Amino acid sequence: MTQKSILILDDDLIVTEILGQLVKNLGHYPIIAHNAPILASNKVKDFDIIVLDLWLSDSSSFESLQMLADQEFRGDIILISGLEENALEEARREADELGLRITGYLRKPVSAAEFNALLKA
Repeated sequence: MTQKSILILDDDLIVTEILGQLVKNLGHYPIIAHNAPILASNKVKDFDIIVLDLWLSDSSSFESLQMLADQEFRGDIILISGLEENALEEARREADELGLRITGYLRKPVSAAEFNALLKA
């Protein structure tokens, strides 16, 4: 298995620590962030996968996805949220319109088995 660089972006510190450890356990390299400005950085293109919380304290899902589109991010995106299922579907539609690739989504509380399955896909 090829090691992947994975950005985990969530404003919940506990969630990012848990996901970061799961990523390490699978042999990948996690970077953890807690706010949206990293998405506007040209370094975002260096990531293979971005695990993105839909509603950050400093950015809505549309704003976050727009930043990724503006940076021409072409990797995989896994959405994560405690919001309703329809919010995840709406974000997927927004991402599609922006030319982004959503490979899956997770509901909080996150299931380690579901997260691992998405990373192995």
